[in-house]
Order: sequence, then structure tokens, then C-alpha cells
Amino acid sequence: MDAKYSKDILGINFPFCAEVETISPELSKRYWRDIHVVRGRTVRVCSQWVDLPRSKSRELFCRYLLSRKLADDEELSAIDSLPQPHRTSTAGPRKRAPRGRYRNSAIGNAQNLFVRNILSNIGQESFNENDWQETKAYFMNKCAYCGAETDLVIDHAIPINKAKLGEHRIGNLVPSCKGCNDRKGNRDYNEYLNGDDEKRHRIESYMDSKNYVPLGNNEQVRMILDLAHAEVSALVDRYIVIINSLFPDDPTTQDTSVPD
Repeated sequence: MDAKYSKDILGINFPFCAEVETISPELSKRYWRDIHVVRGRTVRVCSQWVDLPRSKSRELFCRYLLSRKLADDEELSAIDSLPQPHRTSTAGPRKRAPRGRYRNSAIGNAQNLFVRNILSNIGQESFNENDWQETKAYFMNKCAYCGAETDLVIDHAIPINKAKLGEHRIGNLVPSCKGCNDRKGNRDYNEYLNGDDEKRHRIESYMDSKNYVPLGNNEQVRMILDLAHAEVSALVDRYIVIINSLFPDDPTTQDTSVPD
């Protein structure tokens, strides 16, 4: 259930298990719908982990099983030899990219990073370590969300993504304990605090003190980011066509895979 642990051990960007009540609508698509009870906690399992032979997810998971002595090499070899279940979808078969690779995840990551880069570089503001120390002092060296006096990390009160339009400015940076940083995920501070007016007002007063005005639902900015998001995919397709045109008779550039 720890995001960093899941990243280090299983190579996914979200907690492998998340309690149902902590999963925001934005994060819901990252988790399978099935609900499980694990050690008294009601959880859903992250859908970003892909159990396929020779996949990075499978490799990391096998490494984990070996390190914990939960399986040996012979057992893992037997698992790899099992036939994969036939998956069906009401949306129809997914299209594979050349060489049998699924491109959706990689392109989606590139699109999101591109948008984050744009939002992170809006304006000419700069800040340094002294600014961060002043920010922590404003919140009395406590977590802005739960008030814990512990090691603090930087958190964007409004996430930097196409949905929330947060920015990498000092007025949008607040101190957070690691637990709140992990649980908050892609929610903004208002959603995460869920009615805690005192802490919400504290964060908004801090934003005012730094002259930070959230972009909110700025439709012009959102339209520009939608365009940037689409152009990344179009650029990839353009160069795939160009490169494939150099090898018209090369069978390795042809899509000969069979849909799941």
C-alpha cells in the first residue's frame, strides 16, 4: 500500500493495493474494480501491473518472490510456461504497434510529462532553499494536511496535470508528511482535506501571501494543453511512418501480431 515500495519492488507508479475509500475518481481508472479484503482492509488492486511472460512487471515480481523465498527457480519456470488466459473486451481487440508492442502506455506517459513540463514552466518565477524553509515555517514545520511534526517533503497543493492545472510555483508548494503525500495522489488540497476548513484556509492564505492565483478552469489554457497532448501522439505516428518507409520490405516492421 506504499507508493515508493510499490515503485521500487514492482515498478508501478501507484500503490499495488489501495483502500477503497482513499481512491479518488481520478485514480479509480488505475485500479481494477474487484474488491478484496486483506488483513481486515477493503482494497482494490492496481491495474498498472501487467502479468505477462518476459514483461518488466513479471521480472520484478519474480525477483521479489525469490528474495522472500516464496518461490524457487523451478516454480517460477513452471509459472512462465503456463498458457495465458484469453482476454476479451467489449471495446474490441486492441491494436498493436509494430513489433508487437503496445504503445498506449508509453505515449500516455510522454503526453503527461509534456503537459507537466509546460505547466511547470509557466511564468518567470524562481525560488530557492530559503524560500522552502520560509514555507515550512509558515506551516510551523508541520504537515499542511494532517499537522504531523515529522520529515516533510514538497507537495503540489494543486497537482500539475491536465485535469487540475497546477503549477510548479512556490505558492503551490506546501510541506507534507510522506503518508499524506502518498494518499493525496492526484487530488487537489481541497478534495484531500474533505471539509477541514481550518487547514484549507491555511493553505489558501499561504497562496495569497505568495500571490499565487490558481489557473482553475481556465478554458484557454486547457485548450492549449489538449492540443499539446494530441500533438505528442501525432508526432510519434509521423516518425513511425517515415522510418517504416525506409524499410518497406522488412518483415520486422510489419504488424503480424494476433490481438488478444
